[in-house]
Amino acid sequence: MAYLVFSLSLLLIYVGLALALHIQFGLLGIPNFGVVGFWGLGMYAMGVFQVQLDLSFVDAIVLSVACVAAASWVIGRLVLRLDAQGILCATIAFSAIVALLIVTEKWMTMGVVGLGTIKYPVRIGGATEYLYFFFLIAVVAALQLFTLRLHKSTTGRLLLAIRDNEEVAASLGKDTYAVKTFWFVITCIAMGLLGALSAPLNQFLTPNMIVPSVTFAVWIALVLGGKEHSLGAVVGVFITFGIFDILIETYAPVTPELAVYVPNFKLFVYGLLLVGVLMFKPVGLLDPGLPPEAVIGKGIEGVRTGVALGRRLVASSVSTAKTTSGTTGKTGSSSSGPDESPAVTATAEPGASAPEADGISQAKDPTPEKPS
Repeated sequence: MAYLVFSLSLLLIYVGLALALHIQFGLLGIPNFGVVGFWGLGMYAMGVFQVQLDLSFVDAIVLSVACVAAASWVIGRLVLRLDAQGILCATIAFSAIVALLIVTEKWMTMGVVGLGTIKYPVRIGGATEYLYFFFLIAVVAALQLFTLRLHKSTTGRLLLAIRDNEEVAASLGKDTYAVKTFWFVITCIAMGLLGALSAPLNQFLTPNMIVPSVTFAVWIALVLGGKEHSLGAVVGVFITFGIFDILIETYAPVTPELAVYVPNFKLFVYGLLLVGVLMFKPVGLLDPGLPPEAVIGKGIEGVRTGVALGRRLVASSVSTAKTTSGTTGKTGSSSSGPDESPAVTATAEPGASAPEADGISQAKDPTPEKPS
């Protein structure tokens, strides 16, 4: 159960990252491919402030967010006047720089040795992880509600106008560069905050967590769910991370021989889904005009179906385990049978033939015994 809570907590972190990317790319048109850089900077800043400087949880969170805000403001001022390709390359380079500094600056991050232990804000015995999980639910729910309200506001319409035609929006007197910089910094702060909140989940930080696959997973989830829909991030993350990383990798009855192929199979299916969506439904699974209420209704039905499927998988796993243990018990009892046959034969009357029911025959001396 503890591992399930940990997996669901990571799922919430990915939902939050996809929501921030939705505002950046879906509403504003900024192709940020440095998601893992801002997320990782917040996570490692949290670790440094807590482990190396021994600050409290709240102080470490505030300072981590401040670090991400400063970095994102500098990056935004430098690259947001470039075209989409320039922004893409610059943000990828930023994430690579963050990963390199984590490895090389050993005096601060401990390098490849790792940094830990990151403390939870409070410790209440075995309920700590559950309370932190509900805290993450509250944070991501607040971010989702903010996104829903942003879609219906005049600011959201301004962001869409800048995304569709920045020159026309600027001709109407809007400072598009300032708007893009402001919202880029705000959404990167959200990514850094989610990174800081990820640190207590992992408790021990290593450089192999700051990998491009985090960025790709968030992008694939957003494109699959619908980059322009307010609930596309949630749907995409549940389809990708929820099905493969939680349902299949954790509860599916996969043999150890096939389990090593599951990660590669997951990437293959991710790519297949992405190509299929881009070819046949470029806007994603959720159309931009689909009301959120209809998506929520379908989501409730999907959750019920997923719960039923999960119960079936768990029942199948239990049944397989019982069958395997029963087969092992039968094998053990049959292997001990021949060892008991001499005792049975030894109790037979002299001159009687050995029983052949179990396929064992016993030789008999044909010469009769002489009377004494």
